[in-house]
Amino acid sequence: MNKAPTLPKTLTKILPYSLLLFALLMGACNGDEKNKTTDAVVVRLEGAPNNMNAYLTSSAYSLYVGNQIFQTLGNLDPNTLEMKPLMVKDIPTVRNISEGAYKGSLAYDFEILDEARWDNGTPVTANDVQFSLKIIFHPGLPTQNWSSFFQALQAVEVDPANPKKFTVYFKEYYMLALESMCQFFIYPAYHYDPNNLLGNIPLSDFLDKAKITALAATDNNLKAFVEEFNQPKYANEKSAISGSGPYRFESMNDQAVTLLKKENWWGDKLAAEVPMLAVYPQKLVYRVVKDEAAAENMLKTGDLDIVTGLNAAKFIELKSNAALTEKYDFVNNGSIQYARWIFNLRSPKLSDVRVRRALAQVVDYDYALKTVLQGMAQGIVGPVNPAKSYYAKDLKPYAMNIAAARQLLAEAGWADTDGNGVVDKMLGNQKVEMSLDLLAPTTNKINELMATSLRETALQAGVKINVIGTDINKITADTKSGNFESAFLGAQLFPGHIELYSRFHSASLTPAGDNRTAFANARADSLIVAIRTTPDETQRKELYRQIQHLLYEELPEVPLFAPLQRIIVAKKFDYVLSANRPGYYEQMFKIK
Repeated sequence: MNKAPTLPKTLTKILPYSLLLFALLMGACNGDEKNKTTDAVVVRLEGAPNNMNAYLTSSAYSLYVGNQIFQTLGNLDPNTLEMKPLMVKDIPTVRNISEGAYKGSLAYDFEILDEARWDNGTPVTANDVQFSLKIIFHPGLPTQNWSSFFQALQAVEVDPANPKKFTVYFKEYYMLALESMCQFFIYPAYHYDPNNLLGNIPLSDFLDKAKITALAATDNNLKAFVEEFNQPKYANEKSAISGSGPYRFESMNDQAVTLLKKENWWGDKLAAEVPMLAVYPQKLVYRVVKDEAAAENMLKTGDLDIVTGLNAAKFIELKSNAALTEKYDFVNNGSIQYARWIFNLRSPKLSDVRVRRALAQVVDYDYALKTVLQGMAQGIVGPVNPAKSYYAKDLKPYAMNIAAARQLLAEAGWADTDGNGVVDKMLGNQKVEMSLDLLAPTTNKINELMATSLRETALQAGVKINVIGTDINKITADTKSGNFESAFLGAQLFPGHIELYSRFHSASLTPAGDNRTAFANARADSLIVAIRTTPDETQRKELYRQIQHLLYEELPEVPLFAPLQRIIVAKKFDYVLSANRPGYYEQMFKIK
């Protein structure tokens, strides 16, 4: 955190009166200047949020914004990355159940803060927790990404004497059981289910997959809830978006999302004793600025307070600008994501692993790391953060080797039979060229440079890459629906245990899950489940090593690099940055 300097005591007695007079004079003289210095934080987003119903969006930008509207039971401390209480009194420790109906289960006891309230003044209760889990397990909603974290969930029992107390039971060990319970959005049942359509269906029915699937086909209330919950108003209407968080939704368009701090928000009175509830800005503005030149101009005019996502060369260039360094800090933080080239394994061109291994060797990684990213990134072998103790250090990141790529393509039956520089092969009764579409968010300079480089180097091996520059939201939607051949798509490197189920297990195939590549491998499935359910850390590390080796060999995606965070932040704030994604806790920014 950047801290303001300490002033001599004599000055601190005088300054408040001087500053008040100054503020009054400035306000009287220039209303526009006053508006520019109000307690607001303006964040640059590279893509537009498109849906403020957090359970129905696949956009990371929507979820970032939604974090300020909806709350979870706990959150990661920005510095230690340890789970801390947010809506509950304590983060519970596990209890082993040795008798009764849940014998052999693992239990966690939660108690929601007495002060926690919804926008209508009613208390947040365990009923809202159960309601939110019903949303996650509703077979008529696209929420499998969420439910995959709760497969071991057995029951949620509410204390009959206190509706804010509840116990969660897991039928077996799951490494992310506590983290999952602490980090899903709690929705107000009264607001998102005004007709109590789910109220008479117990959570136990939702946790029984066969039972809830059968019910969904016949129960009119379950069907009606899907229709209600999918209403556009919950995605973009000011009066229909409601959570227990510190901010209320004000407006959204393709240029910005604006949130306003709630008056008399319940968490303010607890911030001193519950640090994660600390919230300072009266307004959060998320400006959609896709173009780097536009972001640069807005930095120069002071119209942005937090900027991420600039390419490395531009970051270094701006950092050398003395006028900017007077107003902004330029910060490099640890890797929180990695860039990847994902393949659609449904395509006959990409079904042969030898083709995928060839494609992994047409990427100019040195150019990416040294030129595009100016050394502010590292090579990576898979979906595990290189800082983790279980990262597969015995593997080497792929390197460009055009000759090896040509050889692998030839072994897979691809040859340039017509001399046009692109290899081809008979697939069925048709000659098909190795021409691949690449979806890339080229408004980002890094992706533009990488796509251009890949198009040139791949052709040396006889592979034609057709770069289709498009918006990240469209890439997200197309890869989710399976409407693609290959794409550049970032992925998160989780600060805790890495959960691979949603992206690599065959039960998580899109559109229900997040396995966009259609990767289905029995050995991978077995390893992923074992990682989730193995309590012994040494054994789990070995399982992580094995799955990294398998993904490295099978290549449903090519891991390109893990970039260091490049964050530009206005010096006028005491600010909070973090290795947790997206790299900053904007609600904790405080005007000096």
